[in-house]
This record gives sequence, C-alpha cells and structure tokens, in this order.
Amino acid sequence: MLLIKDALVAGAGDRAPFFGWVRIEGERIAALGEGAAPGAPGAARVLDARDRILIPGFVNTHAHSHSSLTRGTAEGMALEAWIAAIIREQSRLTPEQARVAALATYAEALLSGTTSIVDMCLFPEEAFDAAREIGIRAVIVPYVADTMAFAPTLERTEALLRRGNDDGRVRAWVGLHDLETCSDGQIRAGAELARAHGVGVHLHCSESRTSTQKTVTRTGHTPVAHLEALGVFEAPTHLAHCVWVDEGDRRRLAGRGASVAHCPHANLKVASGIAPTAAMRAAGVRIGLGTDGAKANNRLDMFDVMKFASLLAKGATLDPAALPARDVLGMATREGALAMAIDAGEIAPGRLADLTLIAADRFHLQPALPQTVVTNLVHAARGSDVETVIVGGRVVVEGGSVATVDQGALFARYRDAGRELLRAAA
Repeated sequence: MLLIKDALVAGAGDRAPFFGWVRIEGERIAALGEGAAPGAPGAARVLDARDRILIPGFVNTHAHSHSSLTRGTAEGMALEAWIAAIIREQSRLTPEQARVAALATYAEALLSGTTSIVDMCLFPEEAFDAAREIGIRAVIVPYVADTMAFAPTLERTEALLRRGNDDGRVRAWVGLHDLETCSDGQIRAGAELARAHGVGVHLHCSESRTSTQKTVTRTGHTPVAHLEALGVFEAPTHLAHCVWVDEGDRRRLAGRGASVAHCPHANLKVASGIAPTAAMRAAGVRIGLGTDGAKANNRLDMFDVMKFASLLAKGATLDPAALPARDVLGMATREGALAMAIDAGEIAPGRLADLTLIAADRFHLQPALPQTVVTNLVHAARGSDVETVIVGGRVVVEGGSVATVDQGALFARYRDAGRELLRAAA
C-alpha cells in the first residue's frame, strides 16, 4: 500500500482541486479525501507531499521514439521535404539503436510526468520490450507504409498483436503512416486486422495542406472522408494532427467516435498550420495532446504542449476564453486516456494509479492554491518540476531520477547511438 498525504490534488474528476490525500492499493487508487490523511498500516509506504501538486499522469497520444536519436537535424523544412530528409536516417536505423532510442524516449517522458505514451515506431518489437523494462504504460504502433521498404509490415504487426503482455501495461495497435504513403489496400487490410484483434488504428491525417490536397485530387474525398470509405472507422480510430479538417470532417469524426492527437509544436515547426481544436471540440471530437517525435518538437515535455495548445487556440480564435486551463489539463490526462482505452487519466477510486507529483516550492508555481493550481500547471510548470512518477502503483521516477533503469548508463548508450546513426546517414 502507498499513501500520499498533504498534497494539493488536481485532476480528481469533476472535483475542484483540494489539499488532501490519496491511498493506493496494488495498481489502483483505493481512496482519496480532503484534509489530514487517515492512519496508515505499518507496512504502508507514506509519501509526504507537502508543497507538492498531485495530478494524473500525462497521456502522450502521439510520439515517435526512433526520432529521438536525430533531434536537431532537418530544420527549416516544410513537412513533405522534412519527411524526405528523415527517410535517409530512418532507413539506416538498426534494431539496437531503436531499442536504445525507445528507452531514452520513455525515460525523457517519465521524467517530465508522462505515464502513458503512444509510440508509432519503426522497430515495434524493440519498443515493446523497452516499455516493459522501464515501466511506462505504452501503446506500441508499428510505423507501417508499403511505400517505405524499411518500414514494418502488417504481418509483423499481427505477430506483435498476438504476443500480448501479462499485465496489460504495454499493448499494440495497428499503425498506418498516412493515406499517401500507404496504398488503399493496405489501409483496408490494416483496419480489418484491427477489427479482428479488437484493437485500435492510429495514423497521420490531414497534417498539411499539400498532403490533404493530394488525397482530395486522387480520391475526390477529404482524407477523413476517404478513411471512412475505406472502413477505417469500423475500428477505434485515433488520428494524429487533423490540421486541415473542414466542418464536414469534424462532424464525421465526432459521429464516428474517432479521437485526435493535437501536436501543436510539430504543426508549427514544419509550417503545417494550426489545428482547429476549439471547433473540433465544439463538434464533439475527443482530442488528446501529443508531443510528436523529438525531431519535430525537440522536447517531450507535455507541460510545454499544454501551454502551446492553450495559447494557440486563444490566438487562432481571438477568444481569450478558448481552451481554458481545466480543459487543457483534461486533454493531457483524461481525454488522452479515454482515447487510448486506458483506465486512468483522473484521480478517482478504482482508476489505475498513474500519478505525477510536481514540486510546487518554485517561484514560478506560487501561489500554489486550489484556485490557482490548474492555470499555473498549464501556463507555468515545466517537466523539470516533476519529482515523483507512479505507474500502476509502482514508483518509476523518484527524486527526479528514473528508478527502473541505470539512467547514467542509458544516457551514454543513447548519446553514442545518435552519433552513430547521424554518421551513417551523412
């Protein structure tokens, strides 16, 4: 049993933030309450969270672990040129480099408060093993595209789906890169595979004006409408980006129950545009937040994503009330968990104990009070403020360090692997 006491608790369902306690038994939250914590049995571990903020762990709904190895290259390019540049690197990636990249990506995510990650990756088997080793909750999505010879296949995806995981913490979904790098036949086959195994489908959609127009010219449909025509929405569907979706697309996404990963940094960096998040939410579309890969973002800090998402929506709509902080925190936690069918994302009895403790004894987080904490988390907090991270009741980050692997040794392997890959791709 684990008891967290004297915390400022935010993200407890519909409850306003409060000073109180949370008790964890096994992998789930057993109870919580305001004020002083009840007495704990002698065998219980007690975390004193005075001057600490307790929130649900973040759910990063779109990332690419392999891109962490080459962060900082292929700068100043629009999406289509950027993809062409990174293919040269991706085609030279080795399984061992991919495993190190996955471990490093997950370590970076955990250290900044992310407890669950959706990883669309080139070596899904290595990523699956890395997630199991380090203790993060993960949905592994193979980066399938039949126009890329080095990409994983649907056959490898099916083998991964059959593999399973004893505790359910690491799962696989069907991944398809997008409508212009996958054939229509491959898209249909991927959707059928997802339905056969009762899992979801994840792919990029309507990311840039150029890619969107290519699909319209080729098919006569918008990308969202073409995905519907190919039967993709018959399985749970999670789409990355959706920058160029019109009113009809938004209605279709909401009606089909599809979810969207909003990745504001990546969309801005490659000049794809600004996703209409406020309009999508108004139409009833579920939206989670994602960092995208480190190459398209340069960091995997979900606090940074929350701030960008909030401010972009206000600037794009000229409405200072657009995407209020409480909604943005919900997108980063509860909405992401719902999109990925993870029984977490809020602090409530029975939910998985995926939690993050943030040090509030920092100038930029004061005053840390129930009426200020949510907006300060969204607009002032940083991943470096994270102190403790719990996944399924297990402490995986403690004192600002990963507790499940040798962090120093991993960093050295990661640094060397990135340099090796860049030399090979030069």
